Order: sequence, then C-alpha cells, then structure tokens
Amino acid sequence: MNLMKKLLMISLISVIALSFAFAQGKGETSEGDRPAFISIGTASAAGAYYPIGVALADVWNKTLPGTRFSSQETGGSVANLNMISSGELEMGMSNENVAYTASLGQDPFKENIDLKGGWILNNSNAIIVAMGKSGITCVAQLKDKKVSLGAPGSSANVFGEFILASEGLEKGDYEPVFMGWQESADAMNDGFIDAALMVGGQPFPSVTSLAVRAPVQVLTFNTKKFRELNSYPYETDKIPTDMYNMKQDGDSVIIRSVVYISPDLSEEIVYDMVKQVFENIPTLVSAHPSASGTRLFSEEAAKDIGLSIHPGVIRYTKEIGEW
Repeated sequence: MNLMKKLLMISLISVIALSFAFAQGKGETSEGDRPAFISIGTASAAGAYYPIGVALADVWNKTLPGTRFSSQETGGSVANLNMISSGELEMGMSNENVAYTASLGQDPFKENIDLKGGWILNNSNAIIVAMGKSGITCVAQLKDKKVSLGAPGSSANVFGEFILASEGLEKGDYEPVFMGWQESADAMNDGFIDAALMVGGQPFPSVTSLAVRAPVQVLTFNTKKFRELNSYPYETDKIPTDMYNMKQDGDSVIIRSVVYISPDLSEEIVYDMVKQVFENIPTLVSAHPSASGTRLFSEEAAKDIGLSIHPGVIRYTKEIGEW
C-alpha cells in the first residue's frame, strides 16, 4: 500500500510539474510574440537606402532584444515590394509611386501587393547625370547615347523612361543599359556610358564620389512635360550648382521614399520599432544626411494617396499626438 501511495504521489507531482511547465511555455510565447528575424530591403550600397537600412538594423538590434534585425542590399523599390509579397522580406524601402503601382497590380507588378505604410524615410530625387567634359547639359542631347537606367528592377527604370520621354526621346532613340548606382558612376568615368539616371536622397553618394574624380553635370529636362506624362502628382525641383560643383543647375523629380511593412508583422513589434526610429534620428542622419527628412505620415497625407498605415505605426503616431 505504501508503495502504491508513493507511486500515486510521484505521478501526481509529475502531472502538476508538466502542467506548470506547459503554462509557463504558453506565457513565454504570448509575452515574447516576436519573430526571430526581421529583414528590411534597401537598394544598391552606393545609394542612400543602404546606409540608412544598416543604421536602422543596428538601432533595433541594440534596443529590441529577442529579434535579429538585418538590412539587405537589393535591386531597389520594385524588388523590395515583390520580396515583401513573397515573404522574403518583412519590410522594404520604396518610392511612394512604385508602391502605389504595386497596390494596383500594375506593370511591372503581376498582381496586387498588400502593403502597410510605415514612415517617410526621406525625399528622393530622380536625376540624370553626365560627365562635365561631355558637354551634355540637357536630356534632349542623349539621342543615340548610351544611358544607364539603374539596376534591373529598380524604380529608376521607370523614371528614366519618363524623363527621357519629356524631351521626346522614346525607346529606340537611345541605348538603355542597366547598372547599379556605383557601377553606373564608374562606367561614366571610364567612358563606357554617356549618362546615368539615379534615384535617391541628395547629395547622392555615388555622384559625390564621382564629382571628386572629375566634373559632373545634372541634366535639365522639360519638367512640365514630365508631369503631363504621369498620372501621379509628382513635384520637381532644381539641383543647385554647389551640390556637386557644377556649371549650372540641373532638374530633378521629387519622390518620397517610404518604409513599407508586411501586414503579417504584429502591432506590438512595429510599435516598438517605429518608436526606436524616432528616438534615434541623429544616428540615422549620421549614416546619411537625407535621413533628416524622416517623418510620420499625417492622417490626411496617407488618405491623399490611399495608403493604409500599419496599426503599430498608427498607435505610435497617436501616442505622440500627431493623429
């Protein structure tokens, strides 16, 4: 009988212990409901996206234990959105117009992509650059020239065609090539191509480094015609001579660069991430000066472009009184 009682007591203790462990395990899952890894897509290492992405991952790794954050060098806006859709990335940087096209499933996207808005990273500028010694100052002079339209899958591909079209240059009037930012700068310096379109925060690193080696010129184009060719409400601006020590001002298209988020990320983790972003702006600016433009969407601005903001971002925005 004593043996039987002992066995029953041991069994009871085992059941209680297992139940307690199970309850503890469930508690840890609910309290630590965070993915093991989160990756944010950037673009070519020679642009503004990449260094800011590296800085973001570093900030999150230092302040948000339990998840390993990384930044990935990618083909840029189009590639990032496709990779969010496929689950290869949880977040990605993109120009706002490209994301708008993705949400509609329009070319170059094959289907509608479900995205949530994060925050505005900076203002990007689309520019076409040539070497100063070439004598090329206007996009119209690129007829029969070799022009880089950015890496394959980059939003630069789209902007390049529209900017060239603003001066009456259609496909066949120029020879397109597809290279990353730094590769394009090196190819111009070596005389392999005549001009390159680049999209990013200004001053653009690959143009700055090129201007140290030899004079450069940001080209002018018909900004009014460019706006007429597009249904999206673009703004244009001048690139001043002193930015790259040029002989004359150049033209640019302004595009907001935005961080987009997978709808699968929880409100809690996104809230924590965006909070750390806005508590560490100086760190991002030290990575690239264009990060000084980092800001949240107002409720009205998001509605104007039909952008659904992630619940975690909305929570933070309301907390600081901006919604």
